Amino acid sequence: MSEQGQTIKKPFSERLFGGDKVLWVILAALAIVSLLVVYSSTASMAYRKAGGDTAHYFMNQLKFIGIGFLVVYVVHRINYQVYARFARLGFLVALGMMALTFVAGVNLNDASRWIRIPGVGLTFQPSDFLKVTLVMVLAQQLAQRQTVIQKIPILPQLSVSGWTKNGKKNREILFGTTLPLLLPVVLACGAIFFSNFSTSAITFFTCWVMLYIGRVQVRELWRLVGIVIVVIALALAFMSAAGVGRAETWMNRLKDYVGIKTEQVEEKSDDNLQVEQAKIAIASGGIFGKGPGNSTQRANLPHSYSDFAYAFIVEEYGVVGAVVVLVLYLWIFFRTILIFQKCGTAFPSLLVLGLGLMIVMQALVNMMVSVNLFPVTGQTLPLISLGGSSLLFTSLALGMILGVSRQTQERSLDKPRGESLLETK
Repeated sequence: MSEQGQTIKKPFSERLFGGDKVLWVILAALAIVSLLVVYSSTASMAYRKAGGDTAHYFMNQLKFIGIGFLVVYVVHRINYQVYARFARLGFLVALGMMALTFVAGVNLNDASRWIRIPGVGLTFQPSDFLKVTLVMVLAQQLAQRQTVIQKIPILPQLSVSGWTKNGKKNREILFGTTLPLLLPVVLACGAIFFSNFSTSAITFFTCWVMLYIGRVQVRELWRLVGIVIVVIALALAFMSAAGVGRAETWMNRLKDYVGIKTEQVEEKSDDNLQVEQAKIAIASGGIFGKGPGNSTQRANLPHSYSDFAYAFIVEEYGVVGAVVVLVLYLWIFFRTILIFQKCGTAFPSLLVLGLGLMIVMQALVNMMVSVNLFPVTGQTLPLISLGGSSLLFTSLALGMILGVSRQTQERSLDKPRGESLLETK
């Protein structure tokens, strides 16, 4: 209130774009980068496949970016309490869609990860939706257990003798903590695992960090890691022996990365072709790059508009452009940490941290693949790579982050007892 007793009216821009203003600027900057990359990397492909219309993919990306910003705006006006109410329902819907990919999914690039929307002709990846809803559910479950999570194990005894001596306690842990807290993680990561190992790994790592920040005992977290390693090894062995899933593809990519020769010559050469062409693009970019539209590698570098978008950026904009893009992603995570610190309450804090970490982790993996610091994974560059579903669900996640930020500024976050991440238990 002012001295005259009148409410001070906020500027129109603040009322229109609530939340962290710097984050809005970063999103706009990444959108501009996306349009530049997509137009330059797809012009010749569009000319061949779209009847000479070199701007075909550019206009599609522009449309999705526009829809994405609309999603961000609408979602950031929604109070975060709504996410908590619909988290479980959204997770079950996303899990059902993910299960549908196994029976009616569209197979692209030797992986069945997409569902075609009837009557529209568009496809989307349910895993993008599943990741967002999983973070919501896990944040909710951790928030509900903040008063006790430091004092109890999240996993029961795995030995027969342990169950014999403390059967009642183990049952309480299993049904009271393990299943509500970890079953969503197991179901989501397991469903994604068979078609996309890297996405499953990023998702699990994000959840693991959320569990750590959510005060789960460290020894319990390492127990969980040990179990996951054993399960993955058994799953890969079964998939390889039974000839199901993409275990052979993943193993060949890993062998290619470390320089071990395989019998899968054709597949190995495809992955090596991408890596080698990416190296050429990066080496030819130099410090300042060749300039927008001057790429000579776009015809040779597969997926220069998606999986290897970062290599394409280095070629046209050089090391300077590459560093700018890297800083923009790291800046997103820095801003989410600032929002996290201002919340004080477990659910919104863990929500923004999980969503921010998932976006930035995917970006870093894409960059490391492009510069040959990581085996080929198929991860796209969030908000930059050509594509609709990834961009829209990333926008959904960023809208949630900005929504929590808006509420911290307006001081409209509720403060349930026992849910503060800042209190000492």
